[in-house]
Amino acid sequence: MKQIQSVSIKGFIYALLLLFSFQAQAQEEGPTPTLPDFNAVTKDGINILSFINPYENGVKLITVQRSADSNYNFTTIGTVPKTGKGAAAFVDPHPMVGKNWYRIVLEFGSGIDFKSNLKSLYLDSATIAKQKLIPTSSEELQKVINQNTSTESPKQIVNAVEKQAQAVTYPKSKYVYTNPFSGNINIELPDALNTNYSIEFYDASKKKVLTIPRVNEKVIILDKRNFNQLGLYQFTIFKEHKEFEKGYVTIF
Repeated sequence: MKQIQSVSIKGFIYALLLLFSFQAQAQEEGPTPTLPDFNAVTKDGINILSFINPYENGVKLITVQRSADSNYNFTTIGTVPKTGKGAAAFVDPHPMVGKNWYRIVLEFGSGIDFKSNLKSLYLDSATIAKQKLIPTSSEELQKVINQNTSTESPKQIVNAVEKQAQAVTYPKSKYVYTNPFSGNINIELPDALNTNYSIEFYDASKKKVLTIPRVNEKVIILDKRNFNQLGLYQFTIFKEHKEFEKGYVTIF
């Protein structure tokens, strides 16, 4: 439990560093645009959107939608908890390979919807493969980010967070990892045919969600649908019934 919480906290810190580094740069280049326009930038394989909401009140819900083709098939990937007037932001921790088209939709209490302009960001598979292991887009993650978007001095916050932050890059296992092309889990154990390996996966509450009692192939592709929800999962590899390696994979 403590290990998962530690990773989540570091993930939040990393997301905040991304956000405020972007905001500090945006301040030097010009003010954050007001809807229907918005800023979109990629940082270390993570997409960050920021904008100014000009509406004092009446906004019931703000959602972020993403598409691969810019005209159709938009799906909602998250909400922005901050619905009042002012600066707001959204982080997409797991963009798709290729073009990611975004739009921001404001839903008013009167039932009227307001859609922003469209912006696109392109990510190749090599960039996605280098993504940091941070929590997926969650309500808590967005809440933490938007609690800090109204600061007048983002550079000071960056400095303060950097003093508290330790390493936020988690080494990726060479045996168990998320395939950036498919989102499935690759398991590669070259000596699996003559060695007894088993693997257990745990969710954020340390609850065991999946067990592979015996790895009997050198390469296994584990369908991400075996996991009930998106997020960060811890795994433990056992070799001859002894703990061999612990690590993390992200289901997106």
